[in-house]
Amino acid sequence: MILLKQNVQDYNNDLRSMLMAFFPGEKIEDYDKAIKHAFVNQNGTDEEKERLVLWTFFEVEKTYLALLDNPDKLLDADTVIKNIIKNGRDNTVIAEGDYKNRKSFRNHLKLSVYRLLSEYTGRKLPWGDLTGVRPTKIAMKKIREGKTRNEVVDYYKDTYDTDGSKAKLSFDVADKELKLIKDIDLKNSYCLYVGIPFCPSRCLYCSFTAYAIALHDDKVDRYIERLCEEITYVAEKYKDKRLVSIYMGGGTPTSINYEQMDRLLAHIDSTLIKADKLLEYTIEAGRPDSITKEKLLVMKKHNVTRISINPQTMNDATLKTIGRAHTVEDVEYAFSLARECGFDNINMDLIAGLPGEDKPMMQHTLDKVKELKPESLTVHSLAIKRAAKLNEKMDEYKADINHDVDEMLDMVSRTAAELSMEPYYLYRQKNIGGNLENVGYSVPGKECIYNVLIMEELTDIIAVGAGSSSKYVIRDEKDNVIRIDRSENCKSIDDYIDRFDEMIDRKR
Repeated sequence: MILLKQNVQDYNNDLRSMLMAFFPGEKIEDYDKAIKHAFVNQNGTDEEKERLVLWTFFEVEKTYLALLDNPDKLLDADTVIKNIIKNGRDNTVIAEGDYKNRKSFRNHLKLSVYRLLSEYTGRKLPWGDLTGVRPTKIAMKKIREGKTRNEVVDYYKDTYDTDGSKAKLSFDVADKELKLIKDIDLKNSYCLYVGIPFCPSRCLYCSFTAYAIALHDDKVDRYIERLCEEITYVAEKYKDKRLVSIYMGGGTPTSINYEQMDRLLAHIDSTLIKADKLLEYTIEAGRPDSITKEKLLVMKKHNVTRISINPQTMNDATLKTIGRAHTVEDVEYAFSLARECGFDNINMDLIAGLPGEDKPMMQHTLDKVKELKPESLTVHSLAIKRAAKLNEKMDEYKADINHDVDEMLDMVSRTAAELSMEPYYLYRQKNIGGNLENVGYSVPGKECIYNVLIMEELTDIIAVGAGSSSKYVIRDEKDNVIRIDRSENCKSIDDYIDRFDEMIDRKR
């Protein structure tokens, strides 16, 4: 257990993010609230055999930080702890600066905590103290200011303790993204996300809105009716803007049958698509056990340009562990079927660090992928999400989760290069072990523009369906982005159907 003691709550999320980066999967609790669980009484009857306390005390000119390993009494004597820090004891540091000035102090505090945890654990994180979802935004801003590659790399290293390889990756991705979107009128364009919240089964690591289709099959037709109504509303409200990309995700869109898919895509055709303006049309075929020739032909009929076939791993034992009801052979068959149906832009998703997987198993997966030769490859670092079964069963799987994920990411990078792919978008998720990243690689000309636009938050992303979230880019008079507004749809299928007018009101 990790306890967080602080006299000011302003930087609670930042402190927790740094702790989670070094100790993925560990429970982090507020010291004062958790003290009864950590200590049964003041006389020393102790239920917790191991605990670590990050003690923080904010003052106007300086902040005191200490890591206390298995303290044997309550930490109510702040003055005593401050004296320990002042005397230069191990695992202590003072962060200079006014904590009330968040803009100037935030990264200074995070860097101090990062270095404290790094010294304590003997580990350096590749991204240093950067914990945000979109680290490439920094590089994009610097490039627009006219900074060179070397200047941007040095900025990451000096400001955040970022490893040189990650700093270079950030620059390369940001540079690529800017080139991909340079001809799009971002202010007068938008993307459409269509959410299909059904799946053949729920994977161990999944935290998305997803319902087993076998248990909810009777609701699919009504759901699609509502989805078409919402699409009609969007088409009317955005008739003066250019739709540049459609992305259908989930869940697993191909879990619905081909007739339902045909009806949905036909409605999109009739209400939204102007063939000369749409840049791309992606559907996540995702689970190989949901793909049929009929569904693939329906997608081709409606001019879908890009699909994803996502094995996550090409090891049958791991597929069974994570709850996938298909085999590696099924992946290979689905891929060949998609080629037979004429798809020439196929993405494959992989996850690095799945339970039980090591570097040789990752290499086996990559060798299999090389044989298939997809046009793009997206690698995710395993993230332990609060709502996922993996989090609930962490005690069962913790010992089986490999910690060589960064090396696995390097292996993916080398394989992508062998397939003539370049990195074109990058993002992170909360609770990724080692504070690592997810990277999309593509052969030139087959990149997914939607991925770039949603990650960099440069144009409106209008989302329809249960559990979806729309983003509205608000600009000032000089066309500078000043904020991102959001509207959320209900996660429950029943709520989405029954409270549909409320979903429209949220968008309105």
